Amino acid sequence: MILLYQGEAPDANFYYHSGVDIDHAFLLMDGKRKTLLVHEMNAAIARATFPGRIVVYKDAMATLAKLLRRKTVFYDSDAISVHLFSRLKSICRFKDHSQELARMRVVKSQVEVSKIAKAARCAKEILESLELKKGMTELDVKKQLLLATLENGLEISFEPIVATDLDSSFPHSHAGKKKLGSILLVDFGVKYDHYCSDLTRCFILDGDRKKKEQYERLKDICWFIADSLPQMSKGSEVSALADDLMAKAGFPKMIHSIGHGVGLEVHEHPGLGPKSIDPIGNTTMAIEPAFYLSRYGMRYEETVFNDGKKARVL
Repeated sequence: MILLYQGEAPDANFYYHSGVDIDHAFLLMDGKRKTLLVHEMNAAIARATFPGRIVVYKDAMATLAKLLRRKTVFYDSDAISVHLFSRLKSICRFKDHSQELARMRVVKSQVEVSKIAKAARCAKEILESLELKKGMTELDVKKQLLLATLENGLEISFEPIVATDLDSSFPHSHAGKKKLGSILLVDFGVKYDHYCSDLTRCFILDGDRKKKEQYERLKDICWFIADSLPQMSKGSEVSALADDLMAKAGFPKMIHSIGHGVGLEVHEHPGLGPKSIDPIGNTTMAIEPAFYLSRYGMRYEETVFNDGKKARVL
């Protein structure tokens, strides 16, 4: 028996298995049978959207006690708070199932891939629509991204990274009031029907030839890795190939992994680190070769689907 919970914030495993986005709800899975427990304020939306059994509660703990007492229950430790866990463990025997739940979402269906592809196309259109003018700040660019996302009826996958000059040498820089200088790095993605995209583009604002050449080499590395994915089976192989290509291109060793899985969460399995044994067939991932120097950094990132025979940039 598996128990999933969604509080105020969306939870990927809860949505994946329930197909609904309802706050303060529990999903109980017993074999193929699914029971959704919702507060009475969400009863109507649950009945309209969830096809399985629905239990409406006023007191969640009292209702769960009737269903779970003295049973062994697998749960997602990433989604249940310490406070909720402490209350539930007096009712049943808990076993952490978070890693298994995360891996259930690794292989993507064609429906999932189509949603991620749509999210990637929308993000690219927004990035291509940016109007960069002299005197603008990082926050001005971030504002354009957020407004365009809302105007297209979408949500951001994560807080956009907008960084110029020295700020671009910090992988997770926060946008500020710094005026745009010689280079601008934008890491951005949107959600389409709950599924994420993740893209990074650099804009060479001073026309510097060396920077342009460096950026083109990063693009080539990204696309070469994407084309090579079907010849590899696990994340560590992708990492090794990236290290080799970056070294041959004359770039410093990357300070983060070459990428990560993308789906209902912007960072999920498969892992692409040097020790990863995660299978990469039929998965969607972000490939992001990057380097960070003392005065600026660069990153180029695409969202890619690998079906094991052929990979395509979404």
